[in-house]
Amino acid sequence: MRRSAIIFTTIVSMVLCVSLLAFSVYAHLTQTFSVSNTIGFNPNDNVYVALECRISGAVQTSMTNPPSGYDSVDDYLYAMGIYQDVGLDGSPLLGEEGCTVTEWNILESLDFASVTQPIVYTITVYNYSDMPIRVSIISDYVTDSDHITNQVSDPVEIEGYQHDSKPSFAEIRLSTRVSDTTSGFSDVENNFTVLFETV
Repeated sequence: MRRSAIIFTTIVSMVLCVSLLAFSVYAHLTQTFSVSNTIGFNPNDNVYVALECRISGAVQTSMTNPPSGYDSVDDYLYAMGIYQDVGLDGSPLLGEEGCTVTEWNILESLDFASVTQPIVYTITVYNYSDMPIRVSIISDYVTDSDHITNQVSDPVEIEGYQHDSKPSFAEIRLSTRVSDTTSGFSDVENNFTVLFETV
């Protein structure tokens, strides 16, 4: 009788250990890692630019089929603000009177496609100003926290606009990585501001 009790307790202990291990693996695989964003644009006087804003490395940008209600993935990405253009379609440039865009507002949280790869915010800036400009991401972004770590590209300088040619352009980026892959998080704020100034 005593021997069967020992065997029974051993089996129960092993089942509990395997269940705990399976639950831990499941919990790790189903963790959420997401950030929310509002990106501000701060142009100095006499700065006029067009912008092409794109995000990569998020679950949303890895889709191959559009969500219900959208004709294409691009339609969805534009509707959610994950892609945004300013002044590229003949609308007022950033800095011009009549331009209503003051920020890049992303309407839903971005989920990391992989905890080992960053979400990258890329802003292509086309300079329509008469003088050279400098574009930089200023220091209001999260540099390092328990959840995310951000790295920004160096400021870029863009030549002034020559009215008989295409505008000069350059890209600036912010890359966001998961700091701790063992602990999920949701809707962590990842706001930053892009400064446009004359040189």
